Amino acid sequence: MFNNIISENTAKDLSLLGKIEFNSPLSLCTTFKTGGAADLLIEPFDEGALSSILPVLNREGIPFHIIGGGSNLLISDKGLRGATVRISGLENSFKVYGEYIFAGAALSKERFINEAIAAGFGGIEFMAGIPGSIGGGIFMNAGTYMGSFSDILKKIRGVEYNGSLIEVDTAADISGYRVMNLPENTVITGGVFSLPRAEDTDATRKLVEDIIADRWMKHPMEYPSAGSVFKNPGGFSSWKLINDSGLKGCKIGGAMVSEKHTNFIINSGNASSEDIYNLISHVRETVSKRFGVVLETEIKILGEF
Repeated sequence: MFNNIISENTAKDLSLLGKIEFNSPLSLCTTFKTGGAADLLIEPFDEGALSSILPVLNREGIPFHIIGGGSNLLISDKGLRGATVRISGLENSFKVYGEYIFAGAALSKERFINEAIAAGFGGIEFMAGIPGSIGGGIFMNAGTYMGSFSDILKKIRGVEYNGSLIEVDTAADISGYRVMNLPENTVITGGVFSLPRAEDTDATRKLVEDIIADRWMKHPMEYPSAGSVFKNPGGFSSWKLINDSGLKGCKIGGAMVSEKHTNFIINSGNASSEDIYNLISHVRETVSKRFGVVLETEIKILGEF
């Protein structure tokens, strides 16, 4: 086996379909700026390449993880075994088809907002200031009190692990709070959106700018983080439960509960993934003891802890 993961011939085949790198630091792939190395990091060139790569990995018996922009992700300091397929190299296009928009999974939310406003659309204000890519936003049905992806998403395009291309209509029964119930073993490659026309694009742009400025005031945007760590349990706000448990500013190593917004855990400097993981566990245990509420993480945790 080449580099104890794949044969040299398989490595050559994969290199025609995407960028490959052995022992690649995953701290460069997450907004926490932490995490160990991937045995093999693959960044497919496009959707077609992805549909060819996944069957190869399955055929060779190589375990793999799928990651996107890394804005809602905590990866172990021990790294990830097998292959890590990063879809950031996929199509990041924004195409308008009449009243509909196709956006590739790798497109950033920031660019989606800017392109939508430039094309005369509104209805994207809820997305303002949320980091990450469109694919990640679809995967977790990202949103705020102003709305979520399921409000504007009509179809999801993806690739199944067997290489088949699929399209899924986003009926109400497949979406939930911070979840999109897609067919098992599906990688999101893009989505079709339906947005209302903006009455005044300048006003829409100003509102987005104001929302982003407000997020900078209220959220620790100046530090590496993964955004909100915990989902809001029914009838409660996670930030308030954490705040009222006396955890504001609580630190373990370089990880800290933000003093601006207590549902954010920040890398205050040289934090390890283990620090962040341990602080997440401490927050959950403390809130559970204090209020009898078990917080569920919103972020995805990969690897061995």
